[in-house]
This record gives sequence, structure tokens and C-alpha cells, in this order.
Amino acid sequence: MSGANPFDVLGVALRFDLSAAVLRAAWMRRAAVEHPDADGALDASALVNDAFRTLSEPIGRATALLQARNAPSVDERELPAGFLMDMIELRERADAAVGDHAAVAALKDEATARRAEAITAIETLFGQAGTGTDLDRSVAQQIAVQINVVRSFDRMLEQLEREAKPL
Repeated sequence: MSGANPFDVLGVALRFDLSAAVLRAAWMRRAAVEHPDADGALDASALVNDAFRTLSEPIGRATALLQARNAPSVDERELPAGFLMDMIELRERADAAVGDHAAVAALKDEATARRAEAITAIETLFGQAGTGTDLDRSVAQQIAVQINVVRSFDRMLEQLEREAKPL
């Protein structure tokens, strides 16, 4: 989103824990006003749609919230201690499970659960940080780490999905 704050675009609170219903209602209200067929501009309509897409997805919402809360620059590559070894082990299990639909399904369930844990950690960190406009560096770093965990599990789930499809 070219510099626009998606929270402001949709008129929703600067919170990570926005429900899908709240986001959808805000998007529908703004989309109705900004729709090109309702005398809205095409650029404004696209901005509203981009804001909705960004905030509907946990990584996009967390990233936008970090920006909106003036989070300081942090190491965006950091992962939790031992996480890479966990991912290597999970990847080895995935390689061994090729062709075993039950094993692949179990790995997908595990990756989905661990992804959800990271999203919950992000929500908790934002909640503990309060609602001020400036976010502490250590909190921003912890959130960035959890965002990386979510991304890692997203990639793992995409790989498992590709490998589960017959050629």
C-alpha cells in the first residue's frame, strides 16, 4: 500500500485483534463510498481494496500495525533459538512422508497449529504493548521474530500442498 495507513483507510482501530467481521463491515462501508460506479475514483477504490487485503492477513496486519505504531527498525531476519533445527526436522519428516497422505495431513495439521501459535504470540505482544503510538524496540523485535515464524510455516504449508498434488 503506497504509504497509506490501511487502518485509517478502512476507519478501524489500530489493533492486531480485529475480527474478520469488523474488517469486512469496514471494507464494505468504504467500498460502497469509493466504488467507481458510485462516483468514487478508481484509485480510491483500489486503495480500499488493498487496505482490506492487507488487514485481512495476519502478517500484513502486523506489519501495517508496526508501521502505524512507529516501530523502530529491527532485524527482520531473526528467528527464535532452535527454530531452524525444528524446521529442518519438519522438512525431513515431510520428505519421508511423500506419498503417505495421512502423514502429510498430520504434518499440515502440525504446521497449521504452530503457525496459529505464532499469530497468537503476535496478538499477545501487541496487547501487552498497550495502545500508544510508539512501540518499544524489544517488543517490535519480538513481533518481527514471530512474523518470520508465520512466514516459515506459510512456506512449509505451501510446499506440503504442492507435494500432495499428483503429477
